[in-house]
Amino acid sequence: MDKKLINYSQCWEDPQVLIEALSIHPTDHVLSITSGGDNTLTLLLAGAGKVDSIDLNPAQNYLLEFKKSAAKCLAYDEYLELMGARDSKHREELFRKVRANLSPTVDTWWSRHKDLIEKGVIHCGRFERFIIFFARYILPLIHSRRTIYKLLNCKNIQEQRDFYTRQWNSWRWRFFFGLASNRLMLKRYARQKGMFSYTEGQTVADVYRQRLERHLKSVPIQGNYFLHYSLTGGYDKELPPYLEEHGYQLLRKIPESALSISTDNLLTYLRSIPDDTFSKFNLSDIFEALSIADNDIVWQEIIRTAKSGAVIAYWNNLVKRSYPAQQSVLIKTDENQLHNLRAKDKVFFYDSFHAHTIYK
Repeated sequence: MDKKLINYSQCWEDPQVLIEALSIHPTDHVLSITSGGDNTLTLLLAGAGKVDSIDLNPAQNYLLEFKKSAAKCLAYDEYLELMGARDSKHREELFRKVRANLSPTVDTWWSRHKDLIEKGVIHCGRFERFIIFFARYILPLIHSRRTIYKLLNCKNIQEQRDFYTRQWNSWRWRFFFGLASNRLMLKRYARQKGMFSYTEGQTVADVYRQRLERHLKSVPIQGNYFLHYSLTGGYDKELPPYLEEHGYQLLRKIPESALSISTDNLLTYLRSIPDDTFSKFNLSDIFEALSIADNDIVWQEIIRTAKSGAVIAYWNNLVKRSYPAQQSVLIKTDENQLHNLRAKDKVFFYDSFHAHTIYK
């Protein structure tokens, strides 16, 4: 992980799936992995009374504070421009309006990275830059702009399936997608190196292509801003919850005391937390980079710091991780709920979404 740079300027886990799984209430104290900050903000928008957001990379936390603070200082149209959801020629001017509302450390960091602001904040992550490169320079070698927007405008699953089979799934698509999504390319340009520590033996490009095929044949494209961004390098009308006007208005009203931001290793952080503290957990795909032994140790701390009835939500990507078998007596899973949530998850590249309830 490069702790000087933003690895993810957006969250790539479906917030609607997360919120439905966690069933947020005003009394909830939530632990959330920061990443791009989007889903931490979504937890606040959903009404969580307290959210502790944690990331090992301080730049990710600076991004979260920036997104939240900018909403307090700017009009809605200005907010979309500064974030990068709309075109703008005066982002530096908008940044000056936000600076007074930032903590000194965060102000200093962003002042030294004005080039990221000029790009639009949501586009500045390492992962997002890779996606934009693919959308703007590789995808046009495969399909015309007209073909891309035809796919994005399919109105139902059957239309998506037919369009993918007959017009999209060409040899050019398979070749260039495989080239862009192979392990070496992703490791060098897109994902953190630690995310591939336990993926030996997998042909990563084939895994992702097959997942995308299943996704396009089963999950509606309409309203899927993740897919729109992946194929165009930007958003259209559909936006993440914190960028929607209603979400922006709610964000402006959230008290500062509702959000606590920490830069730390998850295990170290959990060990500093008293027993029975958190009622909900958003853990992103944090287990991806952990060995089985480290995974089990982290789960012990999760269970210790969880209140009875706490819900833990997370995603698996290329590495299958879950709670230790010896802890299964404390953990219950609603398989019907999981099936329904996975069926509507708008992000194609994860293997599976998981949610469990702890009873102690």
